[in-house]
Formats: sequence, structure tokens, C-alpha cells
Amino acid sequence: MTRIWRQAAVVVFVLISLLILQANDAAAQTMMLKPKKSNEQQQHIMIMTVRSGQQSSFMSELQIESQEINAALRQSKHVPEAEIDYYSDIDIVLKSAETVHYRLDRSGQLWNEAKAEKIILPDNLAKKLVRLAEGLRTQHYGKLLTWQQATELLPKKSMFSVTELETGLTFHVQRRAGSDHADVQPLTKEDSRVMKQIYNDKWSWKRKAILVHSGDTWLAASMNGMPHGGDGIPENGFSGHFCIHFLGSSTHKSDTPDPAHQMMVHKAAGQIKPYFESVQPSVLARSFVEAMYHQDHELLLPLAKEMPKEKLASILHVMESLVSIREQIPPKSKGQIHTDELGDALTTEIRLPVSIHQLNKPRRSSVYTFMFKRETAKSPWHIQDIIE
Repeated sequence: MTRIWRQAAVVVFVLISLLILQANDAAAQTMMLKPKKSNEQQQHIMIMTVRSGQQSSFMSELQIESQEINAALRQSKHVPEAEIDYYSDIDIVLKSAETVHYRLDRSGQLWNEAKAEKIILPDNLAKKLVRLAEGLRTQHYGKLLTWQQATELLPKKSMFSVTELETGLTFHVQRRAGSDHADVQPLTKEDSRVMKQIYNDKWSWKRKAILVHSGDTWLAASMNGMPHGGDGIPENGFSGHFCIHFLGSSTHKSDTPDPAHQMMVHKAAGQIKPYFESVQPSVLARSFVEAMYHQDHELLLPLAKEMPKEKLASILHVMESLVSIREQIPPKSKGQIHTDELGDALTTEIRLPVSIHQLNKPRRSSVYTFMFKRETAKSPWHIQDIIE
């Protein structure tokens, strides 16, 4: 039933969005009406979609038919543009005589990646497209709440649904315990079956970005997929519980937030870019290793965008053959907070010991040395290279 309510919410959002496009322009008053056929003027239908990754089957969609857009496209300028700052999770399709895919520039312009060409739209329309994109993203992703806020919405013994961000598969759970995060269990054998399907029918400690539905709120969260610990719901086909994390929550073994869970929480909130731009080099280095371990291209690429292309290609080749890659934390360091006292420094290095296990190869120990740089003392840190 929660899925039905979510779909209904998207429908309401679409209707409100269409009213926004109509508001300030009489030329848009024929919106949602099929344009009159014309031999002289080409009519376009715009379809905007949001999904967390190019391979994600779970998506939100908005279809727009507007005379305002048609008029703007007929008068628009096409200029060469090799690279832009665009919404990585937004895809725009223009359907007319042919179907063309575009990226949405963060200023609201359209970019044809295949042709390396930008369509320059009027400022008022560009701003409307940005508002529609941000609204659709809000509908698609979860709300970023702290663990303290989430635990009030999800008290012990409460029941709620979980939707995995990539597949859109949904199952129901009950929170049984947990003081630093939520210890939960699937309600029924069918819920356990769906959860296991999310993990390709193999229980795993790997983290997944999820949406937790509580009342009318969708919360950004992260889960693992391994039954462990105490069991409290008989006949559910799940021996033990699994963990759900929120912003700032920690694991059983540490007093500090787990970098993989925090990365997935921000992914579930649609906030992975600002998250990577706000954290210190030690977190970026650990997040990079976690993205490799989870074999998640959508998380790895924004971390590696300033690395040499040949080095990135080498990293991706290793990632494809990984059985596992884990940070090797000395026993005395577990639970300690990683700090970066860098002051006004514009460059730094982080050495991270790792254990690497590739398919058909013996496990080996290595050290990744991450080279970081930033433009100013207030600019985000970026990985420039990784030396093994």
C-alpha cells in the first residue's frame, strides 16, 4: 500500500509541476493538451527522469508537453560544449521526429553529450527546468535525517517498509532493538525472500542505499544484508536481524560512523556530490575503497573525476575482478576518530593499508597512497592520483 501512496504523491507532484510551467506564460496554456499537428513546426514532448544510476530500474518520471518549450527549442542556439556541470541522475528525452537524450546543466541548459553540444534556452525556462528537476529529485529520494531524529520516528517494535534504491524492490520489517542504529527483521518469509533477491539471493555484509517509509515520510538510509545476532520473529525465514543506518549512526564495533553506510545514506538522499565535497581526505580515501568493494561505478566516478584517465581505467579493471577489498585497520585504531588537521594546506597524502582479493588470485596486502589537492583552503578536496 505504501508504494501506491508514493505513486499517488508523484502524480500530485506532476500536476503541480505542470501548473508551475503554466503560471507566467500565456504560451504555455495548452500544456497537457496534444499539440496541433503542423507540417511547418516540429512539436516536442519532454520526458524528465531521475534515477540514482544508469543501471537503476527504480526511477521517477515527469512528462511535459508545452508550447512554451516548443517555441524555445525552435529559437534556441546550439553551441559546442565538450564538458559541463550536469545532474548525473537526470536524463531528459526530447521526442519529436526523432528521440534525443540530453543531460541537464545545473543552470538549466540542455547538453547533448553524444554531439558535445549545448542548447541555450531562455533564462526563465532554464530556471523552470531546474525547479522541476529539483522537485522530481525530492520526490525520488529520501529525507536526510540524523539517527536521533530517525529513532523518534521509528521506535522499537515499530513496523515500516524498506525500498532499495537501485531495484525499487520493497519489503516490510520491524525494528527490534539497537541504540546506535536500528536492528530490524523482515516480517514474513516473503519479506525475507524479497530482501535476499536484492542481494542476488546471497546474504552479504555489503551496504545498500534504501528508502525507509514511515508515515508520510521517506527517509534516506543504508542497510546491510547479513542475518546476525538475536532473532525475535519466528517463521520469517530470517535467522537473526540486520542493521539499518541513518545520518551519523554507528556500528556495533565502533563509536564513529561507518564510511560505507554514510556514503549510502547520502546516495539515498540524492546528496552524494555535496557529501563528497564536504568531507576530509581520510573519509574520501576510505569511501573510495568502499566504492571499489561495492563495485559501484556511480559512486566511484565522482571520487575519481580528476584522476588520470589511464589510472582510472586500471582501477576499474581491478574493481571488475574483485572478490573483496578491505581497509586494514590496526586493532588499536578501531573506534578511533580519523582526523585531518590540515590547516590551509592545499595538498596532502593519505596512506591506506588494504587487503585485496581478486578472482582466481591469492589475497594480497598492499598500501594505497592517495594524492589530494584543493584550489583554496575552503575548496573541496579531490583525489588527484592513487599510487600502489
